[in-house]
Amino acid sequence: MDRFNALGRGMQIMLVGAVLLFIDLFFRWQEIEFDLGPLGEQSTGVSAWNNFLGIVLGLLTIALIAWIVLQLAAVDIPLPVSGAMVAAVLGGLILLVAIIKNLADDYSTIWSYVGVVLAAVIAFGAWQVIEAAGGMNTLRSEMPNRTSSSAMDASPPMTSAPPPVVETEAAPHEHAPMTDPEPEALSEPDLAPGEPETAADDEHDHPHEPRNT
Repeated sequence: MDRFNALGRGMQIMLVGAVLLFIDLFFRWQEIEFDLGPLGEQSTGVSAWNNFLGIVLGLLTIALIAWIVLQLAAVDIPLPVSGAMVAAVLGGLILLVAIIKNLADDYSTIWSYVGVVLAAVIAFGAWQVIEAAGGMNTLRSEMPNRTSSSAMDASPPMTSAPPPVVETEAAPHEHAPMTDPEPEALSEPDLAPGEPETAADDEHDHPHEPRNT
């Protein structure tokens, strides 16, 4: 009992509301009545665990109870966020899922409305935890990335001056060295038609003919 009293008022409200909500989940949240004639009227129904939203609501409630029980047992769990943030997230999700489930289900019974009221009690306890921790400013301080990004968006963009234009002198064109044209090979003159052959040609063509002296 001393450990329960050591909890803050918000934690106490959340624990009591979560235990009652967990019990309420096993009652009929949906019920339909039908007439069997001579046998009279009969009714059938399902609990909150019948569909997906009911399962999510039950798991969130179990997680909240387990977290508060660990606080009672003085078990230190290293979490990246504070206890106020955990209470805000779990309390808000439980209330949101309970409302959506009640609106989506048909043939809701009184137990479904009791569940919504208990979810609102849990959310109220979470608000008490947040106020005891310093209010909404405490939650905002745990979101440095979002704050820094918004500050960067609000600051005017920095414009850089264009780089100076450096004038460079055009490099002189390199002229290829002048080379003397190669002399053309002298070709033998062509013989005109009807021109007599030389003596050397006659001697070459007729080597065995005797030469007159």
